[in-house]
Amino acid sequence: MVNPIKKLQYSLLILAAIMAFGTLGYMIIEGWGVADSLYMTMITLSTIGFMEVHQMDTAGRIFTVVLILVGVGTVAYVFKTAIGIILEGEIREVLGRKKVNEKIRRMKEHYIICGYGRMGKQICSEFASAGFPFVVIEKYPEVVTEIQEKGYIAIQGDATQDDVIIAAGIERAKGLITVLTSDAENLYVVLSARGINSRLKIVTRTGEEGSEKKFKRAGADMVVSPYLIGASKIAESIFRPHISSFLETAVRRDGMGFRLDAVRIAEQSAYDGIRIMDSRIREELGVLIVAVKKEDGTMNTSLPPKTVLERGDLLICVGKPEQLEELARLAGMQEEAGHPAS
Repeated sequence: MVNPIKKLQYSLLILAAIMAFGTLGYMIIEGWGVADSLYMTMITLSTIGFMEVHQMDTAGRIFTVVLILVGVGTVAYVFKTAIGIILEGEIREVLGRKKVNEKIRRMKEHYIICGYGRMGKQICSEFASAGFPFVVIEKYPEVVTEIQEKGYIAIQGDATQDDVIIAAGIERAKGLITVLTSDAENLYVVLSARGINSRLKIVTRTGEEGSEKKFKRAGADMVVSPYLIGASKIAESIFRPHISSFLETAVRRDGMGFRLDAVRIAEQSAYDGIRIMDSRIREELGVLIVAVKKEDGTMNTSLPPKTVLERGDLLICVGKPEQLEELARLAGMQEEAGHPAS
């Protein structure tokens, strides 16, 4: 299929060649100047029908007839091609928006990512790798095009506007991440999102020191400062390089076969009320539990073998992806006859 833009370019080149042909023809046949010859060519090709610039002889009139036969059809074709590209582009844009809106209407328990800067790009890449459904809100049309070319669902708009985040399905969303360029914009998004969906998990970035309390009061569940994290990581790589290297490998999905992850014990799970030593998680699954986070938010990193696991506990574990997936499956199973890992 011929690219319509190239088709238009070729048509314009042909039109320019015909205009040059007509101008040179009048200059040679009638001996006119460039301005008069170009003017006569333009009114001939456009079929305006103005009177002749100067009185023409027979040769000049024959040349005019040839110019009309060759050029008028070309002009019509060029205009037809240009109008077709414009209309096709508009129709494609409308249909594209409808298709995106339909996809968003079918989504639920998804995530909304506000901003596609350096952080936004990396977050989208991580979400796509993990298979989490998400919608990106971006202000600039050219950036939205870039996002869509990657296969992500994106809408153009200002994330600080209620109608935009509603169009992204915030009422059905599971979480929202706002990484816009300014704290003021992020704060406004947090306020709007929390007002629309009270159960939403909201994570925001901050660039100003001491603004965490402000974001928490606005409704953010977690406030992340990339500058503090970056500074801490740099210091950690100097003071404890081996630990830093281990943690970096553990949290990467393309690491050396294992990763750090979290698994929650579901209600009526087979692990509910079981001591760690009796769960046989390490022996039979090969997963190491390094910490347990309780429902009240307390983190227990001192785990003697007699520690009792309870429903709602979040197990911070290290293991291979398939081992962690098996643990997640077992942690969500109801207790049946026999031990879940036996």
